[in-house]
Amino acid sequence: MNYTNIALLLAVLWGSANTIATEQHSETNPQAGAHGNEESHGDDHGDESEEGLLELSDESMRLAGIKVEKLTPRVLPQLIYAPGEVRLDQYRSAEVTPLVDSLVSKRHVKLGDEVSAGQLLVTLVSVEVVAAQGELMVASTEWRRVRGLGKATVSAKRYTEAEVAYEQARLKLLAYGLDEKQIEAAASGDRSRPLGEFDLNAPVAGTILRDDFRIGQRIEPGQSLFLIADESRVWIEASLSPRQAKAVDVGMSAQVKMNEHWHEGKVIQKHHLLDERTRTVPVRISVQPDGEHHHGGEFVQVAISSATRSGKPTLAVTEPALIQDNEGNWTVFVEVKAGHFRQIKIRRGEASGAMVPISGIAPGMNVVTDGAFFLAAELAKSGFDIDNH
Repeated sequence: MNYTNIALLLAVLWGSANTIATEQHSETNPQAGAHGNEESHGDDHGDESEEGLLELSDESMRLAGIKVEKLTPRVLPQLIYAPGEVRLDQYRSAEVTPLVDSLVSKRHVKLGDEVSAGQLLVTLVSVEVVAAQGELMVASTEWRRVRGLGKATVSAKRYTEAEVAYEQARLKLLAYGLDEKQIEAAASGDRSRPLGEFDLNAPVAGTILRDDFRIGQRIEPGQSLFLIADESRVWIEASLSPRQAKAVDVGMSAQVKMNEHWHEGKVIQKHHLLDERTRTVPVRISVQPDGEHHHGGEFVQVAISSATRSGKPTLAVTEPALIQDNEGNWTVFVEVKAGHFRQIKIRRGEASGAMVPISGIAPGMNVVTDGAFFLAAELAKSGFDIDNH
């Protein structure tokens, strides 16, 4: 037998051995015939490289907003719970009103618009502004002439009278609501726009929350045309009993539950007088709602952290980390290795503000704090049951 025949015989025997091994494996694992010879290709949504183990790419984790936190024991603070009400941040809001009798000529913004500080809001017309502009023109002309002659030429009385008349005319228009640019235009005799017409601009940046007026409407001095507020940060007025208020100081951290979400805040003011109607002490909390939109008058729940801490350290997560399975069991997702997640059952305790004590899990595990709902959806699509049902 030559070398060619020997090589052919060995190839046949090797192929037969592989066929027998494959058939035996298929009998042991019925799914091997369907999947045993297929390579596992993960996609951007999830891949079970092991049973019950969900794999995500870095891009998928980024798009889903997956955040992971190492689980460590902590002593939860004692919380003071109280009802609260959303209020506009008065330091970041403003009323826009003319201080002279006028008519609405043009509207430049509307309800709900976002405006920047200094932005044009409304154009008004006023007979009183016409008179004030005329006074400024005359006073400005006289002041320029006297100033040009100098104190050596004119008397001190005339010099002073001209200067005072000019400043009085300027301040009158400033009091009427005209800005420096409009006042300077009147002083220089600029006729690019009709006399008596003037603009009101936004004193602060924010959202137009009120604009109850019409074109051609007569506006009295002091009548509000716009309410502008920066709603990126709001105040929460919490009502505490006198006993609760004794344990609260300015600067303490607080949590506010708005639309089922807890937001971090801080106590910025504590009233010194008791509300005679409710017999409670108002406490003001500053909160940034993280992009959520909330209206003044909305009721919320407040949890203020007292300085007292008691109890043993416990494991705790925020509410978004907790997911219920099909049988109502509470679970969390843990990252067993980079990009690989497993759902495990836990026991939850009574919530302490935004934190929920949990047990049935070991300290030090990396728990998904944001994006758990996405992982649960991906796991449900794979058809895997946490109990292997």
